[in-house]
Amino acid sequence: MDSAPVIGFVGTGHIATFHSKMLRRCGVPHTRGPVFDIDPARATAFAEASGSTVVSSEQEVVDGSDLVYICTWTSEHARLVDMCIAAGKPFFCEKPLSTGLAGAARMTQAAVASGLTHQCGLVLRRSPAYLWARELIADPASGGVMAVVFRDDQFIPTQGHYRSTWRGDVSKAGAGTLLEHSIHDVDMLRFLVGDVADVSARATYAHGIEGIEDVVASSVRFSNGAVGTLTTIWHDNLSRPSLRHVEVFCHNRTVVIAGDDWFGPVTWSDADGTTGSLGGEDLVERTAPLAVGDANPDGAFVRAATDGEPGYPDFAVALAAHRVVEAMYESCRSGGSAVSVSSGPS
Repeated sequence: MDSAPVIGFVGTGHIATFHSKMLRRCGVPHTRGPVFDIDPARATAFAEASGSTVVSSEQEVVDGSDLVYICTWTSEHARLVDMCIAAGKPFFCEKPLSTGLAGAARMTQAAVASGLTHQCGLVLRRSPAYLWARELIADPASGGVMAVVFRDDQFIPTQGHYRSTWRGDVSKAGAGTLLEHSIHDVDMLRFLVGDVADVSARATYAHGIEGIEDVVASSVRFSNGAVGTLTTIWHDNLSRPSLRHVEVFCHNRTVVIAGDDWFGPVTWSDADGTTGSLGGEDLVERTAPLAVGDANPDGAFVRAATDGEPGYPDFAVALAAHRVVEAMYESCRSGGSAVSVSSGPS
């Protein structure tokens, strides 16, 4: 692309607004283009805030844009990705890719075959907190990971500031807290520790919403011999924002990510008595060189697409997380038995 690309959005809700704000501060030249949402009032509010133009269909967004953001409910992702591929337009698709593993595999195959720049919404791969934790863990002085404890909780997003009623509809969301929210966490377990060999898990449906689990507790065994747990919860405590707490136990170092997903702080303690803590802007500055391409996920996408380079994380990264999630669901269906994580086509 020889000029600033025109960016369009299909879906203008909470997550689209996040990306719009990140684009505003990304520092990469671009122009706001057409947007569409099934809720005209929401599309109008988004357009007024971002300088975009409301159009009457998804196809108009694709036709009128150089780059397309897909921020709809999950079951629509595949159709819209296909639309972008047919038009030869690079695309950013929110997570999860699909309502199930088979759909995610088909989307990944199509995206790779298209040769188009594409990126998925696993934005924590550029989080300063997780980047710094990964550096501490990978440092030979840590002695290697032995165990990880990962807890993620938020109020069920059918209420509160999300007001996302579609997340209570299994035909649109595919499943509940594990797929829709904690695919981020599964991706971070792989990012911090490594490939997952097998899992066991159990789920609850305390809210009584068909197909939408609100708690999943999983045990994880990594290919490198480390073990861990992931507990993900959708509760009704509106006083709690989305919160993660991660503890990684290495032979010679303990690393804790607490507070904000992006700004930390990250604290650590070593066998020799050394301790440290890094958070806020100091953490951002320290980790900026560690991000792939650009510390801003949306700036990275626009830059990659403008230069005709691959996006990161791409659909292959998302598919690997989908494989772990599907193994966890299979374990839940079998009463918590251990399930191996497939690494092949699905």
